[in-house]
Amino acid sequence: MLRALYIFLIIAALGAIAVWLAGNPGSLVMHWRGYEIRTSFVVGLGLLAGLAFLVLYTYRLGAAFFHTPATVSHYLEARRQRKGFAALSRGMVAVAAGDAAEARRYAAQAHKLLDEPPLTLLLAAQAAQLDGNEAEASRHFEAMLQSPETEFIGLRGLFIQARRAGDGERALEIAARALASRPRTAWAAQAIFEIETARENWAGALLMLDQAQAAKRLSKEEARHRRAVLLTAEAMKAEEAAGEQTEDAASNARERALSFALQAVSLERDFVPALAIAARLYGETGKPARAARLIEDAWTRTPHPDLADIYLRLMGRESAYERLSRVRLLAGCNRDHRESRIALARAAIGARDWLSARGALQPLLEGEMASLSQRVCELMAQVEEGEFGNKGQSREWLARALYAPEDELWVGEGYRSDIWSPINPVTGEFDALQWKAPVAVLSKGSAAPLPALPHEFSSSGFPEHAHIEDMAGSISPDSADIVFPPPVPDDPGTSEEAEEKQKW
Repeated sequence: MLRALYIFLIIAALGAIAVWLAGNPGSLVMHWRGYEIRTSFVVGLGLLAGLAFLVLYTYRLGAAFFHTPATVSHYLEARRQRKGFAALSRGMVAVAAGDAAEARRYAAQAHKLLDEPPLTLLLAAQAAQLDGNEAEASRHFEAMLQSPETEFIGLRGLFIQARRAGDGERALEIAARALASRPRTAWAAQAIFEIETARENWAGALLMLDQAQAAKRLSKEEARHRRAVLLTAEAMKAEEAAGEQTEDAASNARERALSFALQAVSLERDFVPALAIAARLYGETGKPARAARLIEDAWTRTPHPDLADIYLRLMGRESAYERLSRVRLLAGCNRDHRESRIALARAAIGARDWLSARGALQPLLEGEMASLSQRVCELMAQVEEGEFGNKGQSREWLARALYAPEDELWVGEGYRSDIWSPINPVTGEFDALQWKAPVAVLSKGSAAPLPALPHEFSSSGFPEHAHIEDMAGSISPDSADIVFPPPVPDDPGTSEEAEEKQKW
């Protein structure tokens, strides 16, 4: 709309000028070499305008003639760049599509047509990687190191090459160089941290954590948790070193381990591995009262079998009844929790207080708190054997333990254990273990209920000639698809009862 208005205004202005000139005709006289030229003012003005246009057109034509070689050269250069960038784009698409031959062909075209080393070298390196030619890919990445513009890309590529080859030393060296080049690079810092933790160099990992926290690459919560895990790992390392040393050196190592563990607890007061190490070292250094207070305080929030194990063995010279009294205090800190009842049952079995043991386990067998796991079944087997000498009932509970859900373990990818580790021993991943019940391996991909005992396993007893293998064959095919690892026996209580259990 505005454009039409502008055109209209221009036409109106020209019309007004034409009307004004028509109303003021005038004449134009020019004398040149004895000649006199007379014309009207309007015609003379038109002639002057035409002459000016002719001069300008002649000038432009001459300039274009003299600049024709440069123009042609520029056109050819632009055409070559268009072809080069088209080859580069097609090469990137071929890399994304996994077509090594096409990627290599377009990389050669782009390198020939373009004067862009960062892009062409990167495409050539990726094509070589896709083709499985690691040596050629490394050569291209090494070539990138020669230019400041492409050095960082080359370091990134060489780092990936080293990680794929499993060369930890080379990967660490390249990542350190990349971090020195660009201190705020997140991938280099994270790579160094992962390599140091995989090598169990906890001091180096703590140093990298400090740098990451200073650069604000981690949240406060994540940095605090990582520090607690690393300090716990340092405590484990010092505790292991104490076991290999003697006298003063061992004592100093234990003190150092205790210091690391307490620092970890101060960062995360419910981190069970750190709590367990601190409590165990308190007991070993003659401070069982502090260990008991530490466990009792944590038990109100995070009951855990590792803490219960340490609490049961905390006092070296005490009777089974004294131990049961202490465990009653611990269970009272979190009365209705499953681990409290299991710890109380274990202490009661050790004291041969069968009524207390049965009462502690009864809520786990039925009702809202029912949790019939392998440990519960094994404890019930000990109660039946110890209280009534009923081997039939005891064997029935042991048979149930074979098919009962597993208790919680430290679980990670391809790994599970009742012992915590700061890294997954299978994958080397840092802080990758979770405390949870392992997932059963189902051949048909669906959950199956806990199978009922066969008919011959009645409450009257277990046939003397029967075996566990026979029982496995009597289970239905669908329930036999469930594969569980062998259950780990729990602490039976006193050593006398353990010897009796071995005679079954």
